[in-house]
Amino acid sequence: MPVITLSNRAYPVNKNKYLLDSLLEEGEKIPFSCRSGVCHACMLKADFGQPPVESQTYLSNEKIREGYFLACQCLPEGDMTVSLPGRKHTQAIITAKKPLSPTVVALELAARHPMSYFPGQHIRVDTGEILAKECYLASVQPQDRSMVIHVQRRVSDPFSTWAHDSTEVGQKVSLSSPRGLHLCGNLLDTSDQILISQEGSLAPLLAYACDTLSNRDSSSQTRIHLIQEASSNGDHYCLDQLEALSQNDRFSYSLTTGRQDYGEWLVSVLPNASSIRVICAGDTPFSTPIEEFCSHHQGIECITLSSELS
Repeated sequence: MPVITLSNRAYPVNKNKYLLDSLLEEGEKIPFSCRSGVCHACMLKADFGQPPVESQTYLSNEKIREGYFLACQCLPEGDMTVSLPGRKHTQAIITAKKPLSPTVVALELAARHPMSYFPGQHIRVDTGEILAKECYLASVQPQDRSMVIHVQRRVSDPFSTWAHDSTEVGQKVSLSSPRGLHLCGNLLDTSDQILISQEGSLAPLLAYACDTLSNRDSSSQTRIHLIQEASSNGDHYCLDQLEALSQNDRFSYSLTTGRQDYGEWLVSVLPNASSIRVICAGDTPFSTPIEEFCSHHQGIECITLSSELS
């Protein structure tokens, strides 16, 4: 059984289970998103030992020479000592704080140094008080002057308590360089796209919709339908922004409450589309049934974004 050492902690792991899953089960906070090797969010560095070739398939030759690999694609073959890659940080100031719903707050962050980012990417926000979290960006360059994150209040999550109760305009934080899946740049075009958001996870899907509708030429036939799920009607948010987007005849949205059968909904649109991309953002119980449905239907590509980051 291979032994993986991370931060001086050694874990015997199953060689038939992806390393990302093994480390998450041990309680390690490994960033992840797509789980398919595209986003590189779960990239680790092998300081000792050799990662499997398959775990480096999607990396540049330079990264491979430096020992980097993707934990979501790694079935460990031998003992390794691994570490999280170093990330550049810059200071930022909270320039605005706005409640979006009873459980979600938006924070605007002005970085000291300009940072380039794309829809679907996330940053690590460090409060300087031993509190830090990876958060998806809801903003779009160059439309938005500040970087925007959404934080949902969660039980037993000190970071969300800080974001909702302790933050003030003018407060300083530290931001990592953006990382994760570039939704607009790394994906092939499909004419019909369905975005499904669980409560509190709207940020990356909203950014993607805004960027897609603003940057594509007028002849594009791409159509986007966004579904926002919430616990109750009062928990839906960013409705003004969604309504503004719906003025474009290529965008529509719907609001749902409680858990829905999205597979049944997708069946209703399949006959009218040759191919569909589904992007869902939420926790594992939310995303898994959608992924399973898509995997059994030709013509549907499914990408999942984890709510653990927001």
